[in-house]
Parts: sequence; C-alpha cells; structure tokens
Amino acid sequence: MSLRNEIRDIVVNKGTSALNRWIGSEQTKKEVLAVLLSGRNLLLEGPPGVGKTLLAKSIAKSLPDIRANNCSFSCEPALSVCPQCRNDKKDVITIKGESRFVRIQGSPEITAEDLIGDIDPVLAMKFGAFDPVAFYPGKIVKANRKILFVDEINRLPEKIQNTLLQVLEEGEMTIGNFNIDFHIDTIMIATMNGSDIAGIEGLSEALKDRMERVVIPYPKEHDELEILEVYGRKIVNVPHEIKKKIVQVCQKTRNSQEIEFPASSRSAIAIYELSQSFAQLRKSEDVNLEDLSSAVRVAFLGRLSPNLESGYFNKTEDYIKSLTEDLSKDG
Repeated sequence: MSLRNEIRDIVVNKGTSALNRWIGSEQTKKEVLAVLLSGRNLLLEGPPGVGKTLLAKSIAKSLPDIRANNCSFSCEPALSVCPQCRNDKKDVITIKGESRFVRIQGSPEITAEDLIGDIDPVLAMKFGAFDPVAFYPGKIVKANRKILFVDEINRLPEKIQNTLLQVLEEGEMTIGNFNIDFHIDTIMIATMNGSDIAGIEGLSEALKDRMERVVIPYPKEHDELEILEVYGRKIVNVPHEIKKKIVQVCQKTRNSQEIEFPASSRSAIAIYELSQSFAQLRKSEDVNLEDLSSAVRVAFLGRLSPNLESGYFNKTEDYIKSLTEDLSKDG
C-alpha cells in the first residue's frame, strides 16, 4: 500500500482523533486532515510555537510499522529496486510508524547534495565513480515510504526549494549523474513562519502551486490552559487563577501594537515552569503573584521584541515591567 493510501486510511478511520496530541481549533484539524485525505502535500503556516511540528509528527505516530530492506532507500522486500539492494542482498527490518519521518531543517546553508545525495568517495574508489552503487542518497531519497517534513521551508533559498519540485510533481528523483530514476513514495509536510517574519526567504511560485496551505493560529485561552496542563512540567501547585494570568499575559503581547515578535505557547509553558521554580525557592508549595511576575520577567526578557514604532523600542524591560504591574492590578 502506498504512503498516501495509508494516510487516507488513518484519516478515514480516526478522524480528528489522529491529531489529539495537538491542542487547538477543530476547524484547523479538519483542514489539515482534508489536505492529507486528498493525497496532497501540506504547508502549515503560522507564528513560532503554535505546534506546527507537533501536527506533522502526530501523523507519523499514526502510521503503521512496515517491513523494509535494511538499505538507505527503505525498499519493499519484494521489490528491492535501489542500487544498494541490486548490488547486495539486504536483511529485512521493521521500521516503526513513528520513525517514518524524515526531517529537513530549513537553512540558507543547506545544499542540493543534502537533499538529493552525492557520490560516496569510498564506494567510488571501490566500484567506480559512475557506478550507481557509489551514490549515497540525501534526505529526499531517504524519505521513500516515509513523510518528508521540511521545517521552516521558507528559510531555504529558492534554488534549493526547486530541488523539491520533481518529487512533488512526478514522485520521482533522478539520481545524480546516473541514468536512473527512482520512484519516491512520500508526502511532504512543510512549515513556515508568517510572511511578516523578517530575515527569511519567500516561497517560489512553482512550489506554492504544489502545496495546500493551512494557517495555524495562536491557541484560544481554553486551549492554551490545556496546553499548560498537558505539556507543562508540574512541581508545585499552580492555582487556576495564576494559570489564567499566564495565558492572558501571553495573549496580551499578541494583541499589542507594540510588539513585533509576541509570546508563543512555549513562552507560556516557560512562565508556568519558572513560576513553580520561584515558589520552590521560597520553600512554598503554591505559586503566588510574586512568583508569576518573576517568571514573566525571565521568560519574556529574551523573547519579546518591541517594534521600531513602539515607545518601548530598546526598552524591553520597561514593557515587561508594565505587564507585571498589570498582573498585580488584575489580581
């Protein structure tokens, strides 16, 4: 069964429960699953810290285990079509579903050889530079029968983005300088930050046209409270009112015209855990407002960036102080 058919079966049988590890909008889950059910490649766009990677990994965790040759191409045992299998009989192994996930981290330094592959000098000396056995596959080829996850795809230069087009369009990859086309059974899930994030490349028009875009918003208050409960480390008691203030102070930065890069859900988890540490330092079993204010200062100081038009530009500490003062007033 092809990877796309496996994913379709998961979506049909499990529905939105396939994405239970991700806490957020049910509509967003349905949009993600609709793209996967149609067998199309998926682009998840949203600010940092909204769980884009977690969504992609949730799909991989639902995949069944498969039997494969112990080669870089994960050939089906009955087919054995790659250069490595043709040259030498490989043992059959089991690949766990959650391991059927090949990650490419977007970076301006990544090369076409990282994605496609290159000549292995040791094998080239043994078999000759033009023997396909000398080819060592890159991550796209290694994603055969797996999900190809490209994190922050908009950090890839356009030339490198276009390396992905043959796989997305034809499901095949031409191997190096060899006259070999290898079928790649994969589906691509990519992420990118919003277009307002500075210092990143755009997506090429050709690549945009081959992916379906789903926008991932910041979580609502009730969802973010659940995120704290599920993913935050628990040491001492954090009263519900303190948890609400953690979420509200993070959401306040997102709604502020002063802030260019607001607090993510990771920031909320950091405040949640740091406030407990400050309580421990007081030898207390309960977090109070003073602990919360101290945690907000530590968590936000390295994360928040007031914009150029803000009265707080280059005065991040003053902005954080205003937030902590508001916490006390609200209390």
